[in-house]
Amino acid sequence: MKSSQNKIVQNYVLRYSLDMICVIDEEARLVQISDACKQLLGFTEEELAGLSITCFVHPEDQSRTLETLQSIRERSAGTQFEISAASKHGQQVPLLWSVAWLKEENCFLCVVRDITAQKQAEKEMRRKEAVQRVLVDHGSDMQALLDAHGNYLYVAVAEPYERAFGYSPDQIMGANALSFVHPDDIGRIEQAFVRLRQTQEPVRVPDVRFKASNGEWRWVETTGSNQLGNPDVQAIVVSSRDITEQKQVLLQLAESEQRFKSLFDNNPSMVLYQNWEGTILDANPAFLSFVGKRGEDVMNRPLSDFLPSEAVPLCRQKLQEAFSGSVVSFEAEMTFGELGHRVLSFVKVPLTVAGRTVGAHTVITDITDVTQARRTVEQQAAKLGTIFESITDAFFTLDRNWNFTYTNAEFDNILLVESSGFIGRCIWDVYPEETNGLFYREYHRAVETDGSVHFQAYLERLEKWLEVKAFPSGEGLSVYFSDITEQVHQQKELEKLSLVASKTLNSVVILDREARIEWANESFTRLTGYTLPEAAGKKPFDLLWGADTDPVTAQRIKERAKNAQPIKEEVLVYRKSGEKRWFEVEVTPIFDGAGELVYRIGIQTDVTERVKSKRELEKLSLVASRTSNSIIIMDAERRVEWVNEGFTKMTGYTLAEIGGKDPRDLLIGPDTDKAELQRIVEKFAEGVSFNTNLVNYRKSGEAFWLAMDVSPVFGTAGSVTHFVAIQKDITFRKEAEANLVKMSQALYQQNKDLEQFTYIVSHNLRAPVANVLGLSSLLSRMDKGSSLYEETLSNLRLSAHRMDTVLRDLNTILSIRDSKGSLERERVNVKLKIQQALTSLQERLERCGGVVTVDMDEDLYLWANKAYLYSIFYNLLSNAIKYRSKERPLQVEIKCVGEAEEEVTISFEDNGSGFDLKKAKDKVFKLYSRFHPETEGRGIGLYLVKAHLEAMEGAVEVTSEVGAGTRFLLFLPKARHEDSHH
Repeated sequence: MKSSQNKIVQNYVLRYSLDMICVIDEEARLVQISDACKQLLGFTEEELAGLSITCFVHPEDQSRTLETLQSIRERSAGTQFEISAASKHGQQVPLLWSVAWLKEENCFLCVVRDITAQKQAEKEMRRKEAVQRVLVDHGSDMQALLDAHGNYLYVAVAEPYERAFGYSPDQIMGANALSFVHPDDIGRIEQAFVRLRQTQEPVRVPDVRFKASNGEWRWVETTGSNQLGNPDVQAIVVSSRDITEQKQVLLQLAESEQRFKSLFDNNPSMVLYQNWEGTILDANPAFLSFVGKRGEDVMNRPLSDFLPSEAVPLCRQKLQEAFSGSVVSFEAEMTFGELGHRVLSFVKVPLTVAGRTVGAHTVITDITDVTQARRTVEQQAAKLGTIFESITDAFFTLDRNWNFTYTNAEFDNILLVESSGFIGRCIWDVYPEETNGLFYREYHRAVETDGSVHFQAYLERLEKWLEVKAFPSGEGLSVYFSDITEQVHQQKELEKLSLVASKTLNSVVILDREARIEWANESFTRLTGYTLPEAAGKKPFDLLWGADTDPVTAQRIKERAKNAQPIKEEVLVYRKSGEKRWFEVEVTPIFDGAGELVYRIGIQTDVTERVKSKRELEKLSLVASRTSNSIIIMDAERRVEWVNEGFTKMTGYTLAEIGGKDPRDLLIGPDTDKAELQRIVEKFAEGVSFNTNLVNYRKSGEAFWLAMDVSPVFGTAGSVTHFVAIQKDITFRKEAEANLVKMSQALYQQNKDLEQFTYIVSHNLRAPVANVLGLSSLLSRMDKGSSLYEETLSNLRLSAHRMDTVLRDLNTILSIRDSKGSLERERVNVKLKIQQALTSLQERLERCGGVVTVDMDEDLYLWANKAYLYSIFYNLLSNAIKYRSKERPLQVEIKCVGEAEEEVTISFEDNGSGFDLKKAKDKVFKLYSRFHPETEGRGIGLYLVKAHLEAMEGAVEVTSEVGAGTRFLLFLPKARHEDSHH
């Protein structure tokens, strides 16, 4: 009966004891466990039975537990010890073990109690003791008593606290504590008051912002104790400490940690953390994305598992170098499966703690594109170097400090120098004699105005004329020059010849400042008998005047020549043969820009016959009838009295048809120069000799050019009685001059094209090339893992892209220019080409809500190049979309507004933003001219429109108004039906 009762008690104790009771065999295995184990650790008896006690004991306590059990067994005495155990949910539970060795039963009897509350109480006690010690040793910043509503009843403030917050105790007394608390922290304070009312334990409120007297929020740590029930206190006791500095340090530390984590996770480069064996302990998303793995598939695996086998030895070697304490960087080319051939940049940075390297951060950057771009840039740079060396002009560049940065071979050829030693030297040190000279002034003007300069200069030390073009840029100055010595000499000769060209019927001489003959034409020799070698260096009056020359007239001519005044006189002269002749002399002085006399131009007309006309009129008529030139004799009212056969042959009119009429009634037409006719009328009215070149019309209606010399005939009373006109058909000469003008215009246009090309190469191409060269050199010396490296690389890509854009523009320009004269043209339907351009831009038109109206016949054809015609409408439509008004939907109207026999006029009009034609002036169709800087563009569209039209023998006109829109008129040759076979 007693045994039965013992068993009941035993079962009751095992089931209902709040302490866990267990039996452990000599091997430390659990044999029996009470139900309290479920409450303490969450395990049932079935889950732990047969397991070693160490299965739920903390690893650090396992050895000590076994040693303690062994000691109890050896001493056969019970004892107590504390060991923490891990609950089923992973929580550490502090336990007090009471163990006795039952020798007869050969097992341990254990009573285990949860001492969590005891530990917390002890911890709190220790904290209170520590606080008390601190308060005793140092005191708190502020101690106060509050009533149940939080109003201050008593305040004691330490001096540092009072300085920091600016309050004295008297200023705080009676105020409510919540009035000083930051609005975001009031909720936590109110919760603390609720807890204080529910417990007698101290309540700590960390990190509360408390308002100082100057408005600043400072951080405090507050501990409160509810002593309202204490008859000796009857208040809430509050102790506060200023923790502003510590809080700021913690916030900065948290921010620093967050920045590091953000840098690690968001770094576009792959970042790893490895140990000595190369095992990956951490990897950022960029690496996981590159290898196509999840984090759990990568962690605790060596990096070599994710690299091609041929790259593993190098990476292991570099990791060992990093663990020796050095930062290691290297590049490696390797081939991955789906990724293919890649170039990777590695940077390994050792992590050292207490003088020992414990790991290494590895930063991996995929620089495949950069490497390819660098190689491409190097190739392009080499090509550009070849281009610059092949430029026929001499070429050099200066930096912003006037130092030479580049010279080509032609530079050395023209200046007869070896310029390799010039690089890095200042140009004014190399050529000190040019300081403050023309080159110095023009180069400085280009830099100061940020505009190109074009000038000619004489290099005295080499006796050469140079044509110089200088283009400023952000890097400095690009200068082209060529030797034009021969051209200048030819130009001077041409200037002289051009003066003669308009005066070929008269004697022309060019005189120097001293009135000595420098040059004379063939007419001078014909009129005077003297050749140029005979006359050169002599004064005309010393050469031609004689005994019968009127001294008054001679003196007047000398005085006007001495004063550099114009001269116009009739004077008797002597030919080389001694023959006397009457010359009408006109001398015009020529001055330079500074107003200094440069030379004189003298024109001598033999007027001997005019002087003798009174006596020789009959003889003149006889002579006139036999000359091949046209001769007309008119009365004082300019009515025709007589014409010779030469006139009839030249004009087709007989004397009977023109007699008694003014020649203007029959000979002038639509192309006759009206201004010249007015001048002729004025000369007739003045009664003076004159000559003219004029378009007349034959009886058949055919236009022709004639040169006419008109001389008045004076009567005895000194008044004009007749006019004699000598006419010569100069149509052939005029046609030759027109062809010469046309050729000059073509040469001028080619020169402008060359200048444009030169400008693009020097201004638009040289800058990105210099950037590419500089950035390429800079990249090779930079840390691949630095942010500056990435920024420099981005700038390199941008410069390469700009260089490629300029090269493509050049290719477009050259292709258009080369096509002139050989452009393939055919019969093209206009409306079809417009529809093709609209189809290409349909998506952009729909996005902006634009409407295009085409009013044109279906069968309108132009004699044009298909591609050029498409490009014209595409560029005009693209510009209309790009520069549309923000205030209204885009509307474009395309229609035929004029159709002649051989030409069609097409109007292209939009209601866009427009531009100021007065400001644009002649730059509308220039390359890279832009009038809307706020809108992205290159300024090449309108240039291409004009170039394509001119290549097809067409033209373009534009009118525009800001805020109203723009209208283009396109003039193009019309296709004929007989051209359809083309």
